Amino acid sequence: MFRTPDLYGYLTLNCEFTKAFRASVSGTYTGSMLVQHMEGSGTTVDQAVTTPRFFDANVKLTYEFKIFQTACIETSVGVTNIFNSYQRDFDSGYLRDSGYIYGPSLPRSLLASVKLHI
Repeated sequence: MFRTPDLYGYLTLNCEFTKAFRASVSGTYTGSMLVQHMEGSGTTVDQAVTTPRFFDANVKLTYEFKIFQTACIETSVGVTNIFNSYQRDFDSGYLRDSGYIYGPSLPRSLLASVKLHI
């Protein structure tokens, strides 16, 4: 069956080290699967392609600073797709097979945020 991985799983781990400091780790494993690759820029005939497996991991660290009795500032930093897992054989050009997409959708990214809680 197309687009059905042999094995799939995810994990989420949230840790509160102190009342103010937290960490979150998450990940998704997608095993190899059969994907249709239609005729176009990447191939001259329709094919069934066995994809590689992917592991997409993320980490986020959060610290909360109290600034008043009822207010605080929450700062976070993190990395998504730590291992930069991605599809390495994208089609390109006007003849590309737009349905030939598999694997993690975003490249490795750094994130930072600041929130004010009142």
